[in-house]
Order: sequence, then C-alpha cells, then structure tokens
Amino acid sequence: MRQLHAFATGLGYTLSRHKGGTTEVVFPQDQPLPHQVELAQLIDRRAYAQAAQRLLALQFAMTEAEFLQLGIWLYATLNQFDDQSLAAGGISRTSLVAGLEQLQQLKM
Repeated sequence: MRQLHAFATGLGYTLSRHKGGTTEVVFPQDQPLPHQVELAQLIDRRAYAQAAQRLLALQFAMTEAEFLQLGIWLYATLNQFDDQSLAAGGISRTSLVAGLEQLQQLKM
C-alpha cells in the first residue's frame, strides 16, 4: 500500500509540477452495459417479469455480445432472489432457466 501511495504522490508531483498538497488516484469504473440502468430500475421496482420482457425487446437494439452480457447479468441478478420474491415480481425460477437456455442457444 505504501508503494502505491508513493507512486501516486510521485505521479501527482509530475503531473502538477509542484510539491505538496494531497494526491488522489482515481481508477476508472466499469461502464454499465446499454440499457442496464433501465433494467436495474425495473428490478428495484420488483418488476422482474417486465425486466425479462424488456430484455427480449432489446435483442436487436444492440450487438449480440452486448445482448448476451446484459442477459447474463439480468438472469444472474434475478437468480439471487428467493422463489417467493420472484413470484411476487411475476416470474418463476423455471422462467429464469428458460431465459438462460435461450441465451445459450444464441451463444452457439
């Protein structure tokens, strides 16, 4: 950790051309996938079935790789909920498995 702090301090000095002050290193954050925020909002509202339907509607609005990543993210997120929560959100565990199987077929 000290080495990282020393590196950051040295880098800050080099970039700012003066000594003193505090140096802050900011690491880039992962950018959300296209439409991920929209689906996350549906999940937050417990509209799980709507989120799954919206995913399918977005299939041709993005690249195949992005769609697969978004689908995997969505189903992995929904899979964390128990069966009662899923049912309250209008989706079943069986539907999650079916959705993952559809993604698997697209991947081939």
